[in-house]
Formats: sequence, C-alpha cells, structure tokens
Amino acid sequence: MSKICALQLLPCPQTLTVLEGLFRIPLNSSIIIPAAENRDILPAARKLQQIISRVLQLSLPLSIGFRSSVTPAVSFRYSPLLPAQGYEITAGADGIAISYSTPEGAYYAVATLKQILEQCGRELPYLFIRDQPDFAARGLMLDISRNKIPKLETLLQIVDLMADLKLNQLQLYIEGSPFAYESFPQVWELETPVTGDELLRLDAYCRERYIELVPNQNSFGHMENWLTRPEFNHLAEIPEGFKLPESMYDHDLYPDGLFMQPGTFRTEHPEVLELLGKMYDDLLPYFTSAQFNVGCDETYELGLGRSKALADTEGKGPLYLSFLLEIHKLVTARGKKMQFWGDIIIQYPELIPLLPKDIVAMEWGYSAGHPFEADTLKFREAQIPFYVCPGTSSWNSLTGRTDNMLANLRSAAVHGKANGATGYLITDWGDFGHWQHLPVSYAGYVFGAALAWSVDNNLEADTAGYLNSFIFCDRSAGIGQLLLDLGNYYKLESGALRPNDSEMSMLLRSGLDNMGIAGKLSPEQLDQLEAYILGIEERLEELSLGCADAELVMLELRNGIHFVKHAVQLARIKLQLAGAPEPPGPAVIRRQIHDLELLLHEYRGLWPRRNRPGGLTQSISRLLRLKAEYEALLHSLTEHTGN
Repeated sequence: MSKICALQLLPCPQTLTVLEGLFRIPLNSSIIIPAAENRDILPAARKLQQIISRVLQLSLPLSIGFRSSVTPAVSFRYSPLLPAQGYEITAGADGIAISYSTPEGAYYAVATLKQILEQCGRELPYLFIRDQPDFAARGLMLDISRNKIPKLETLLQIVDLMADLKLNQLQLYIEGSPFAYESFPQVWELETPVTGDELLRLDAYCRERYIELVPNQNSFGHMENWLTRPEFNHLAEIPEGFKLPESMYDHDLYPDGLFMQPGTFRTEHPEVLELLGKMYDDLLPYFTSAQFNVGCDETYELGLGRSKALADTEGKGPLYLSFLLEIHKLVTARGKKMQFWGDIIIQYPELIPLLPKDIVAMEWGYSAGHPFEADTLKFREAQIPFYVCPGTSSWNSLTGRTDNMLANLRSAAVHGKANGATGYLITDWGDFGHWQHLPVSYAGYVFGAALAWSVDNNLEADTAGYLNSFIFCDRSAGIGQLLLDLGNYYKLESGALRPNDSEMSMLLRSGLDNMGIAGKLSPEQLDQLEAYILGIEERLEELSLGCADAELVMLELRNGIHFVKHAVQLARIKLQLAGAPEPPGPAVIRRQIHDLELLLHEYRGLWPRRNRPGGLTQSISRLLRLKAEYEALLHSLTEHTGN
C-alpha cells in the first residue's frame, strides 16, 4: 500500500482507481500487440519495450496476437469506442492492458506507464486509469529568433521531454534569419541558422513521437531584420524608423521616448506579397504539418506612415484585416491552414466575424491578469477557432517569475477550456538577449503541459515533484522547489513590479547612463533580495542530480543567480549615483567590473553547450556596454579622487 500512496502522475489522469493487490512483471513475458493490421501502434510498443529495458533491466519481446504459449506482461487492445487520444490502463492479476482507439492514445498510455514503472519497478499496484485530453492541440513554442538558436541535439532533447508530457505540437518562432532561406543567403550568411536538412530530421523525429512540427514565421510586424536591409527597406511602413507610442514603453527608462527600427510591412506595396511568397516557398516544404503560424502581431506603425491616408479614411482595423486576408490567400494556396496571433484583431471585435472560418486565432497574453475569458469569448461568438497561448514568464526575468507563470498558465487553461479553445500553446520567448538558461523554463513546460491535458485535475499539479523525479532525477528531491523559489525573487522587487519583466533584468539592460529607474528599490529591499538569492545559492549545494546534463544544469543555475547578484549590486551603485551622501568609491567599481567579466566568461562558456554560436555577440552586447560604462565611471572617479 505504500507504493500506492506514493504514486505520482503528471499530467494527473482524469480517472485513477487503485485496488488491492500487486502485479509483478514476469521475467519470461512479452509485450502483446493486436493483429498485424494494427501495426500503427508499433511506435508505442517500441517505446514501452525501451522503457522496460532501461528501467527494469528486462528484455521483453514484441508478440503479435494472443496465444496460450506466450505470457503477457503488457497487452495493447484496440477499443474503437474510446475517444481520439484517449486510453485506458488496467493492471491486475492477468497483467497490464492498454486500451486505445488511435495510435496517439496508445503512445500517451505508455507515457503514463513509464512514470508508474519508474516509481514502482517490476511490482505495481492493481489499478485502473481512464484518460483523455481537454485540448486536442497541446503545444510548445520556442523563440529561436532572439539570439539563441538551439543546436539540433538540444531540440531533440526538448522533443523527448514534450513526448513524456503528452504535448503534441512544437513551433519554432522565426523572425529575421534563424532559418537558412535558400533564396536569401545574404540574410543569414554570417549567422548559424537552422537548415532545411535539420528541419527534415526534426520533423521526422517529432512525427515518431506524435508531435506536429508547425512552421511559425512572422509575416507582418517584427520584420526589423529584413526591413533594415537596403534591399528591403522600401517595403517598410516607415522606412526611417519611428518612436513607439507613449503607452508602450517605460517613461522612467526612456524619458525621451523609445525609437524603433522599421518593423512593419507597407501593406499596399505589391513586392511585399512577392517577398512573403518566396519566404514561404523556402520554409514550408520542410514541414509535413498542414498548419502554418504566420504571426502578424504587434504591427506598431501600421497606419502611421505610408498608409496613414488610407488608415485615416478606411480605419486601421480594416487596413490590418485586408492585409491579413492577403496572407491567408498565400497560405491556403500552399495547402496550409493559417494560424495568426490575435492581439491586433481583438482590438477591433467588429471585424472578427469577417475572418475566414478556416483560420485559427492565437490568443496570447503573459500576465497573471490577462483577459483570456473576455478575449476568447469574442472569438467563440464569431465562431473562429482559437488557441490560448500563455507563457513561461522566463524571458526578461533572469531566473523566471514563478507565481506569474503559474497564474498565467492556469487562467489560460481554465478560460480556454470554458470557451472552447481547440489548442493550448505554451510560449517561451527570448527578448533582450535571451539571458535565461533553458532549465529556468522547465517548470512552465511541466505545469502548462499538465493543464493542457486535463485542466480540472491539474490546477495544483505537483510541478516540483515532477521536476525532481522525472527531469532532473534529483536524489535530494530539492531542485523542483528550488527552481520555483528562484523564479520568485522578482516578488521582492516590491513597488517596482513590471509587466512581462523583472526589475533586475531591466537594470542590467538599462545600464549606468539611464538613471530614470534608480530609486524604485530601497537599500533595505536590496538587502532582502540579496539575502533571498544567497539563500537559494546555498541550497544548490544540497542537490544531487542524476540527469545526463546534471553538471551543465548546476552551472546554468549558478550563472542565473550570478546575474541577479550582479544586478543587485548595480542597483546599489545607481542609488549612490542618484543622490546618496557620497558616490561609490573606485574600489567598488573595480569589483563590479571584475564581477561582470567573470559573469561574461561563465555565460560565454555555457552558451555553446546547448546553442549555436551565432547570436552570442548580440546577446552580450548590452552587458559589454554596461562594462564600458563601469570603466568610464571608474576613470571619472579616479580622476576626481586620485585613487
């Protein structure tokens, strides 16, 4: 009975009944699959065979059909009345039976059985599980466009993690040149992009695990890396760039306004659609998915430049919709179903019913209080299919924003299910250098996947426990809670909480020259924050990780903590410069320069372990600028003091 009490499953299944009795897997037994025509479940059966070999050190053969001479350990049984992707697991005196109606359902049953075997070994309790997902599409989107492009082996590791969590869709967000467009070699020739050949391998790897690799390429806004090039600049709405609207930037950080590079297409220029068509024809052949996410979010300057007269007469909303429909034609002509970010069209709810009914709106928002309920209702009432797209809250954070992440993922799941979302996409972005390391995002992957599978049963899913047992194999059972606590350092930035950001991350990006955000944190708050992060650093020494990348994970966590510690000291220096009784002395600045050099050395060394070299220079550019500002300050102080 102790094993029964300790049984931990994530996602928690919709029905789990544990009975008296234990079944012990016989040494000389087999994995039974039904008649030969059901060989479509071979991926599930082979995965189970590998799990039993690795976990139990048993080599069980596959056997087609039932016969008296073969002892079944696990048997697969086709059951057409079960829902698509659903399954049942029964463990009793006669062995373990997996019932399914689709190959995906069999595969998800094996993912659940894997967790049971890893906890119970050869002897597992009699039990009955019935399970099926709440969202048909359960995805993860990785930002590969903000400097950090994962190596192929990193992507394959993430796919394996997704398969264990029953996620079934992967999107790699593309803007700029993280993909090697064969028609535009000049765009990426100095970069290290993902190639078409690698996408073919990744697509096949995903399909073997019932994961759909969906192409994702922004096509309207966020085109800065294209539109700043001389050969494409004439296609921009405002070729010379523009100042961001006042409501969209931090006035303390940018008191004179925030100037942006041209990033939105000039919709009426005929060459725009020609360019997009060529980009699509380079990208789409490498994907077997019938879907395509074309982005189209944050078209900031639309209607403010060359299309201003048209926007003034027809309205900015109709102008946006008109170009969206042109993109839809490009997508459907290439045999794909179009997904697009819904943040612009939601501002014009009267236009939503005019969208094509075969389009999928991606309703995104990353704050705990994002209005998923109201926004998704608008798409539902217009009969437009939609996904909910919350985030991991890891970007712009250094080490995460845990409580915001939990609330954001939970709200999207609850309201998405209530209003009929067809999909749930966990987004993991990399704004401003992509400084957060991959393990910082794992908690969001785990909790989001649990909610995407079954909302009501996973509102309080044991994310920390799953991280401990199944990702990091932590014998101390401490890293899960440590990661969650590490991601909550931002809550000590009381009075300075930022939407979609943390104060420490903003401090590092703003540098010494901009004093607008100094003073938001008192010396006492900084002391508390430093004590908190040092306490977590001490807890690192108690961990005992058994995962294959244990040494790398520990280095990444130490580096993330180092980022926060350096930012705390930077905040103290800025407070002194902003009006403390006396400025910091040269010795303080020398220590800070040395600390930043050490931080950069660590970061540079970690980058290539999971990522391609291209993008590193841009990722550290703000840190190098900060180092130059320290050195200028030191020069000024030594001239003044003579030390």
